[in-house]
Amino acid sequence: MADDKSNTGAAATGRGTQQAENTLRQGADQLRNQMGNMADVAGMSAKVSQELIQRSGQNFEMMKRIAETMTSGARSAAGECAEYAKHSAKRQSEMMQQLASARSPNDVLDIQNRYLQDNLKELLNFSERLSRLSAEKAKEAGERLDQKG
Repeated sequence: MADDKSNTGAAATGRGTQQAENTLRQGADQLRNQMGNMADVAGMSAKVSQELIQRSGQNFEMMKRIAETMTSGARSAAGECAEYAKHSAKRQSEMMQQLASARSPNDVLDIQNRYLQDNLKELLNFSERLSRLSAEKAKEAGERLDQKG
């Protein structure tokens, strides 16, 4: 009977050892699978990061082109404003000279009337030039957006 108990004990120990080994193998397999999954996630994360960096660079380049277009437009608009101011000052000076040489109240009214009409025409021309300039620069900015990189 003692032999039976020792055989039973040895068999139980063998089964316990076998179960422990199986459990360790399963744990190792799960650990390998999880590490493989982590490597896959890290690879995908690196790929997404590269794409984000590339897109950021493209967006920066596009914003740079648009800023260049806007700067060019602002310079052109400033030039138009300066030209308008120069013509206005010249017309005003001419009007003042004409008023100084006016001989009657009717002459004064005629001079003022011409001055107002000339100013209105010049203002409308100025507005038209700025509108065209704005449309040209908007078109140019749109073309630069389409160039992408």
